Amino acid sequence: MGQRHARAGQLGGDALRLRPEAREDEPRMDPALVNEACIYPGCERPVVPPDERGGPPSAFCDREDHNALTAHQERVRLAKEEEERG
Repeated sequence: MGQRHARAGQLGGDALRLRPEAREDEPRMDPALVNEACIYPGCERPVVPPDERGGPPSAFCDREDHNALTAHQERVRLAKEEEERG
């Protein structure tokens, strides 16, 4: 049977660690590039402020029914409605 390295799985001194704050070299976290309005079809409410613990900024407002799944479903519904009229 093979030998396993005793320190396998441990982070070395040069390993990257997660940072709670945005880095200057991370363009996705630039507040100027973040949408200011909810991306749910027809909604113009402001997006939820970014979480203080970090992570990607939200693209939706504070309404619970405005999320990625329901936005997709609404776009499909609107496209089907437009197709029926067309």
